[in-house]
Order: sequence, then structure tokens, then C-alpha cells
Amino acid sequence: MGQGRVRRTASRPVEALALVAIAAVVLLGFVSAAAAGQLRQGLDPGAGLPQVLLQPLLSGGLLLVFHIFLRLTGLRSEQVIWPVVSLLFVIGLMMIYRLRGEAGVWQQMTRGFIPGLVIAGVLVARPQLIETIRRLAVPAGIAGLLLPLLTALFGVVDETGARLALKIGPLPSIQTTELIKLALIIFLAWYIEREGRAAEARAHTLLIWMRLPALQYFVPGVLVVTLATLALVPMSDYGAVLILGAIFIAMLYTGFETRLFFTIAAIGLALAALVGVVLAFTWEVPAVIQYRFLAFRDPWSTDMILVNGQPTGITIAEGPGYQIQQAVYAVIAGGITGTGLGFGTPGYIPLAHSDFILAAIIEEMGAATGLALLALFAVLLMRIFRIVFLLPPGQVFERLLLVGIGVHFFTQVFVMAGGTLNLIPMTGVTIPFVSLGGTALLVNLVEIGIALAIVRRMEGYRT
Repeated sequence: MGQGRVRRTASRPVEALALVAIAAVVLLGFVSAAAAGQLRQGLDPGAGLPQVLLQPLLSGGLLLVFHIFLRLTGLRSEQVIWPVVSLLFVIGLMMIYRLRGEAGVWQQMTRGFIPGLVIAGVLVARPQLIETIRRLAVPAGIAGLLLPLLTALFGVVDETGARLALKIGPLPSIQTTELIKLALIIFLAWYIEREGRAAEARAHTLLIWMRLPALQYFVPGVLVVTLATLALVPMSDYGAVLILGAIFIAMLYTGFETRLFFTIAAIGLALAALVGVVLAFTWEVPAVIQYRFLAFRDPWSTDMILVNGQPTGITIAEGPGYQIQQAVYAVIAGGITGTGLGFGTPGYIPLAHSDFILAAIIEEMGAATGLALLALFAVLLMRIFRIVFLLPPGQVFERLLLVGIGVHFFTQVFVMAGGTLNLIPMTGVTIPFVSLGGTALLVNLVEIGIALAIVRRMEGYRT
């Protein structure tokens, strides 16, 4: 393909107006939270407010800077994705400030937001890097297998008892499960694009309707089952297992002919069931997973928690159920409109800044804000899948990348919201762009950068 660049600055008025309003929201939110904190201590609400302005002004300014950058790259379409991501981010940032103060905000900015924004910007500025991502698919798959092993050997145990992060020397810890998911998306997109048509051509009819591909086409299924087992056994992260499974099924459905999809999915499920049977007889389920299932069954239970068959003197309600109880109480206390930012008691919820930030948001900003937040994710997913439908037929790799990214977002939100409301067992999955977490936020912003880079290529950028 020839070289070509869009030289004119693009006009993005809808995005600009939305971002100005969002910047005002984050400034007002920080000021309101700081004033409420002063009032609760019986102090002058206006005292110290100038010192509060730096972080919201910086975050709002960075949102607008990225908008200007998108204009300079010549990106003309898709003026919804960045405002939606920005609004999700500032809602989370306001609650992080409320729960963790300035230190939590700086952590969110420096470990996740700013690095993620830089990488996303590089991807949009040089959309030909999508081809580089394609060429790195095999190393990405290998890295996806090595990361859980390294985490199992050298990882650090977090406050929930799970081993999810890898820490090297004085550097901040890296949550490897987020990198594993992105690596899987890249590998599956490359593999299905490369082998999809060949698999359909070489498949053999099985049971009249279903079609059985050759042995080498089961590599994705074996990879996913292996990754899921590694994530579950040494890392105690069954939330990652749910997300990996959802990504696998969605990308297979998108990339393979229907009869092949059902055959490969059935064999993948059979492999997973076989691994499950083996684990049932050889693996002792970690305490953190056992406790989460006990808390899901009845968080108010007065049954004693047993360790090695011996009672600990702590009931389920006093131990793992306490977190869910407080989340439910917070949702009830918030009602429709909330107690007001800074006037609730979300600090009673363990890990309110990460796993249970939705409950904290509902308590102080109301169920209306909680529903609006979920609606924002629905809009984000629709915009991503809109790009999928607009892609030319030949861009299979790009289509599969976007499907994997969209399903990654959807599954995270579904699992997180279900765990918060105790509809499913709590998994420790955070909410994208909102929860405190450096690596997760960085990976999510990289995924947005990939989506916008693909849009720019669609508009005629030639690589």
C-alpha cells in the first residue's frame, strides 16, 4: 500500500463540547468532596480548596489535550468513544479521591492514566502499528502462558489472598492477569484470521451437521484451557477464568463458520470439564475462593469458618460475608439520588476503591448515577461493535481484535456488577476506567487506542 497522511486538522465539535462539560464535572466533584470533608469535621468548607484544584484541572486538561491530539491526527469520525471513556474515568477519579485522597488520585494518574494515554496516542498517530501487533501475536501467546507461571513463582499476594501481581525489585507491581487477557485477544485474532478459512476447507463432516477440523485447529482451545487452569490454580483468580472463556467463545463465534464453532467450542468445553475433574481430585481449592462462594450463598450466615476442619471462631458474616453486606447496605442507603459526594460512609466497604467501587458510587451519587454508568458502558460497546460492522470484509484481524476488546469490557462490567449485588460470587474483577488500578487502566486505554487507530485506518490512512 502507498504512503499517505491526512494533513488537515479535523473538526470534532461534539467531542469538544462533551469534554468541556466533563472537565467541569470533575472540577465540581473534587471541590464538593473536599468541602463535604471539611463540613464533616466542623471546619470552614472553603478552607484549603485552592490546594484541591490541581488534580482535577490536570486530569481535565489531559482529556482536552488528547482531544486536540485527535484533531491534529486528522481523525474525523467517532466522536463518542473518547467522551464516554473520559466520563467513566472522571466518575471513578472523584470516588477514588473521596476514598483514598490525593495519593490514590496520583496513583491512578501516574501508574495507569498517563502511560495508557501515551501508548494510545502512539497507536492513533501511527495506525500502521496494528500490523506490528499482528506480527507480535505469537510472542504475545507465549507471554500469555509465561506470565501466570512467573506470577505463581514470584507474584505477591494481595489483600484478598489472591496472587495476581508480579513485582520486580523497586518497581510498582504489575497485575499480570490484565496483560494475559490482551495477549489472548491478540493471539486469537491472528490465529483465527490465519487459519479460519483453511479450517473450514479441511473440515470433515461429523454427525451429519457438525464439522470437525484438523487437529492443529484446536490450538486456541488448548491455549485458553491452559491459561484458565494456570490462572485458577496458582493465582486463585476465577474471575480471569470467566473473562478468558467469554473472550474465547466470542472470538471463535466471530471468526469460524457456525458448524465449526460449535464443534470447537464443544471440544473446548470437554477439555475444560476434563481438567475440572482432574483438579477436583488433585487440587485443594484455595481458601480465598472457598470463602467467596460461602459468602455468595449467604453473606449473613452465622456458620463458623473452618480451617483444616477446625473452627476459627469467625463466622461467614464476620469474615468474607462482611464485604458483601456493606456493599448491599451502601446500595440501599444511596437510593435514587445518593447521600451526596462526601456525605456517605463507603469507607466501611472493604476494597471500596477497587472491587466494590460501584457500591460506593451508588451510595454517594445514587442509583441513577450507577445506572448511567452502566449505560455508558453499553454506549461504548455499541460504538466498538459499530466499527466492527463498518470494517471492510478483508480486515479480519482488526474485526477480531475489536470483538475481543468489546467482550473484555462487557464481561468485566457484568462480573463486577453481579458480584457487587451478590448475583454471582465475587471475583475481584474491577470495573474498567473507574476502579483504582494502574495496570488494568493502562491496558483498557491501550484497547481504546487500538480501536481509534483502526478507525483512523478506515478513514483512508495508508500504511
